[in-house]
Amino acid sequence: MLLTLTLALGLTGPVTAPDTLKRAGQANTAGQTPQRQLRPLNADRPGVTESPNTIDPGHFQLETDLVRLINSKPGQETRSRTLRLNAFAIRAGLTDHTEVQVFVDPYTVEKQWAPGEPMARSAGFGDMAVRVKHNFIGDDDETEALVVAAIGFVRLPTGGSEGAGGFEYGILVPATYNFQHEWHVSAQAASFLSYDRDAKQHAVELAPSFAVDHGFNDWLAAFAEFSTSRNMKTRQWTSAVNVGPIFHVSERVQLDFGRRFALSRSADREYYLGFVIER
Repeated sequence: MLLTLTLALGLTGPVTAPDTLKRAGQANTAGQTPQRQLRPLNADRPGVTESPNTIDPGHFQLETDLVRLINSKPGQETRSRTLRLNAFAIRAGLTDHTEVQVFVDPYTVEKQWAPGEPMARSAGFGDMAVRVKHNFIGDDDETEALVVAAIGFVRLPTGGSEGAGGFEYGILVPATYNFQHEWHVSAQAASFLSYDRDAKQHAVELAPSFAVDHGFNDWLAAFAEFSTSRNMKTRQWTSAVNVGPIFHVSERVQLDFGRRFALSRSADREYYLGFVIER
């Protein structure tokens, strides 16, 4: 999807030792974890490599691409430009180690053109995906060195002509190693069963990614990420580098923007602005 594979990075600010899972306190009458005991904000965006951390039970997190501009790489015979508005995910904590997520593709405007041919334009809403994330290692506290999770999802063909056109499935295994001095190295293994609308059949796609992020102070961090994917039907690799700053506006609000640089001929160039808030 749009998704946003990129922990996204789960890139948070300073590594602290919050009162989290190993807590003595009790949930409030609404069933929520007391605010003082919440784990630090940890987002799946902005990169392809997602966070292996889950959010606290009884809480919700909204993560959104406010705007994303996607341009095909110069030199391609057929050029394209896509504007995506407000692709968002809602994450809901179920247990200390499990959460459910709903992804909704945004309103998309796409233009395609080739030399000597008129421009083609299409617009509409994309598909919806339902995902479950379960943490297996190290979700208690960001001071733990290794954090590992698994994410399974199904994409529903709700987007009509702008969607994939069929059901898609996938599994992701993100992992992060937390070093000292606010350095974090992350990797993700991913496999998708994607749908080809034109061929009316599915194809397996493998998509590994690697990322590093660093927190400079309480409000500023930055990340760099390499991602690639291989369609097993076309045997084509698509690779890119993703970089950008992350601003921690408050303990529960994050703002980010960045640029995706195409490395392979088939990859696109992207510019994006995103926002995260936890309640």
